[in-house]
This record gives sequence, C-alpha cells and structure tokens, in this order.
Amino acid sequence: MLNFPIEPGNLYLLLGLHCLIGVTAAIIAQKKGLNFRLWLILGLIGGTVVLVAALLKKDN
Repeated sequence: MLNFPIEPGNLYLLLGLHCLIGVTAAIIAQKKGLNFRLWLILGLIGGTVVLVAALLKKDN
C-alpha cells in the first residue's frame, strides 16, 4: 500500500482545488442557462465529475 503523507498544507491545497473546480462547474452551467446555486452545490460535492457534466450539458 502506498504511504502518502497527508500534511495540512497538502490537504488545504486539495480542498481549495476541489472547491475551485466546483465553482468553475457552476459558472459554466450558469453560462448555459442553468441554475447557478444548484450547480454550485453539486460542484462542491462532486467536483470533477460535475465539471464534466456541466461541460457536456447542452444550452437551454
């Protein structure tokens, strides 16, 4: 098993990037005419998967 050290700095970096991906997904969804708040919540929970979904979603 791999033994990666989880230091607070690394953890905060990963959490920050995850939130940035979620906000990016919400902005993309908003530009496509979708509900920003809903996609923000989904993006903060789902991260990269929701970003891909927002990119693949068609415009309203």
